[in-house]
Amino acid sequence: MPEALTIHLARPITAVAAPKVMSASATLEDESESAETQGMQEQLAAAQEATQHQKLREIEAQKAELARSCETVGAIAAKLDRLYQDTLGQNRADIARLAVEIARKILMHKTSQGDYDIQAIVEEALKRAPSRQEITVRLNPEDLPQCQQLQQAHPDSPLAEVNFVADWSIARADCLVETPKGVVKSFVEEHLERIGEALAKVK
Repeated sequence: MPEALTIHLARPITAVAAPKVMSASATLEDESESAETQGMQEQLAAAQEATQHQKLREIEAQKAELARSCETVGAIAAKLDRLYQDTLGQNRADIARLAVEIARKILMHKTSQGDYDIQAIVEEALKRAPSRQEITVRLNPEDLPQCQQLQQAHPDSPLAEVNFVADWSIARADCLVETPKGVVKSFVEEHLERIGEALAKVK
């Protein structure tokens, strides 16, 4: 029988620690927990990805809805513009007549008050006269004295060589220029008619 091994220690043994040995069941448990954690992480990532896809789909849907709204607004604007143009075209003549009538009433009031420049009216008509010689200007008798005074006060003016004649058929603020080569009319009513025609042609 072999001899027993004797070990002499300087100090007595106070505690003994047994090595930790993992059992097979503990290892399986750890692996199970790791697989569960990985599964949860994968589920979380999948959920986040699904949320992002959902948000992208919502954004695309909103863009599509906005595009449809813009198309609708554009179509409405085009229809309103056509309606405006049609209405304006149908009522252009009425608008022109109304504008001329307003102008006529204003001019009639000014004429009745003597608020007009007969000299400027006559000089403008003389500019359109086909001849500068033997000119006769027919005026309303109420306008004649003012033109004669101007003629005497300004012998170098365009009125100096004009023969003024009173004519009750000529309205106040109107004049008729007679020359050997033709006649020039400066009648308020004719001016208003031309204005009305021009307005009716405006697009």
